[in-house]
Amino acid sequence: MAMDALRKNKLRSVLSVLGITIGIYCIIVVYALVHSMEKNINDNFASFGTDVLFVQKWPWDEFGGNYPWWKYLRRPETSLDEARFLEDNLDKSLAVAVAFAFSSSEKVEYRGISLTETSVNCVSHRYNEVQKTDVEIGRYFTEDESAAGRPVCIIGASIAKNIFSGTDPLGKEIRVKNQVCRVIGVFRREGQSIIDASVDEWVMVPLKLGMSMMNYKENSEGTQILLKAAQDVSLDDLSFETGQLMRRYRRTGPYQEATFSVNRMSMITNAVSDLFGTIKVIGIIIGGFSMVVGCFGVANIMFVSVKERTQEIGIQKALGAKRGFILAQFLTESVILCIIGGLIGLVMVWGTLQLLNFVLQHQLDSGFVLYLMPYDVFLGIGVSVLVGLLAGFLPALSGARLNPVDAIRSK
Repeated sequence: MAMDALRKNKLRSVLSVLGITIGIYCIIVVYALVHSMEKNINDNFASFGTDVLFVQKWPWDEFGGNYPWWKYLRRPETSLDEARFLEDNLDKSLAVAVAFAFSSSEKVEYRGISLTETSVNCVSHRYNEVQKTDVEIGRYFTEDESAAGRPVCIIGASIAKNIFSGTDPLGKEIRVKNQVCRVIGVFRREGQSIIDASVDEWVMVPLKLGMSMMNYKENSEGTQILLKAAQDVSLDDLSFETGQLMRRYRRTGPYQEATFSVNRMSMITNAVSDLFGTIKVIGIIIGGFSMVVGCFGVANIMFVSVKERTQEIGIQKALGAKRGFILAQFLTESVILCIIGGLIGLVMVWGTLQLLNFVLQHQLDSGFVLYLMPYDVFLGIGVSVLVGLLAGFLPALSGARLNPVDAIRSK
């Protein structure tokens, strides 16, 4: 009976559906965008390793305007000797690999083509055991190349595209700062990163070569020691042991403040999740105003529907229909309207995200991906059902309470 009523009043049904469609679209598209941004940021950070520790002078778990940067600025940079000390003294059952790395922004040149402010990453040989290095063309450094500091390099996909214009870069020589380096590999393209950490713009060289090219303690963008935890080893245990060894190397007393920080990616991802949790609530509140408008629209249509079918309600009650039957009939009609509107809104959200993904990936060369997660779909349908129940309850209740004699006599 509810479906028959919807079919008989097509224009009214379409207008009711339109209000809910716009409301669901506003809520879910905002929620999907925020959720996608959170997922992309967390995925970018997680790509550095959820089982990796980073020892450096700057802590990652302090944020806000009270960040005492002046105190951390005075801390010494981590050194290669400290990395070797950790590698020699850490129990092998705790860490499977230790690496040292630093980076600097330098000029890269090839036959008159120059790229300024290019990120040159200088890494020890075991870096690829700690961090993912997806070399698509060519290879990683050999142990001899790393130990001898041979003038070789691995470049990002964007660097290869910009200076080699589609030709095979392997074996070509480029000038990195004042050093001529032979290209032995190209990283797999990642696309532009939302946290500006894509390897597409990197040039990677062996650590010994990098140390001969620049003073890493003064002219770099910071040094770090990277430790990869062994399988089934808690990062808390590894962090504790690493901190004790660093204190021992730097001769820091048990009651003295540490002059280093042992960081992990969860420090950043947890902070990001907390931040976006607040943003999601704000987004739902803003989108909720659209749903309120849609709710009033459906309620108004349902009141009109009850008024038009007053005689029909009277006849139903005269034939023995209970209040619950009348209530369920109009609530079903309201919920069906809202679910149809919600499904159309979700389809529109999916289409919008697919269009934006096409533009981001094919036009802007971005690694940012927009997602419509199952949770978003369930949220959209759940909100639609809730709005249908809220919008239809008072009209349905007014119809259920009608006196059958008065309802049949109405005009």
